[in-house]
Amino acid sequence: MIACGMTSVAFAEPVHTIGWIENVKLTSKNITMNAKIDTGADNSSIHATNISLYEKDNIKMVRFTVESEDGEVAEFDQPLIRVANIKRKGAEPLARPVVSVNLCIGKTLKTAHVNLANRENFEYRMLIGRSYLQDLYLVNSSAKYTVDPDCQSETEEEI
Repeated sequence: MIACGMTSVAFAEPVHTIGWIENVKLTSKNITMNAKIDTGADNSSIHATNISLYEKDNIKMVRFTVESEDGEVAEFDQPLIRVANIKRKGAEPLARPVVSVNLCIGKTLKTAHVNLANRENFEYRMLIGRSYLQDLYLVNSSAKYTVDPDCQSETEEEI
């Protein structure tokens, strides 16, 4: 339990402190990305190119490419979870496909829904939002790269 003035907060699981920038591994393709940890964002997002929607055996699918800052390239073929409408001030909403991926931060492997976006003009190609962080992490806004992704399997677990 953490005491904050007159209020205390209890977390369901052990909470780990991470920095505002961390290395995150997409375990299914063994690709590591630099990610901005953003407590102001509800959901996670990843820079994706060559995005195409199609249907396979009556399941809506998304094919896309991810490239890390180091030039690692991975091709994905994932079921479409939903289409997110991203609100923009003074502009029409953007429709972004959302897929499920296994993300590893430190020793924690967790499935996350990420929207596929054009983040080429952003410094970080991946953004981790509150829906992934909830009940697992506190973010130290003055720290970067505090943990290395070290998850042992594709099975979701917390260590």
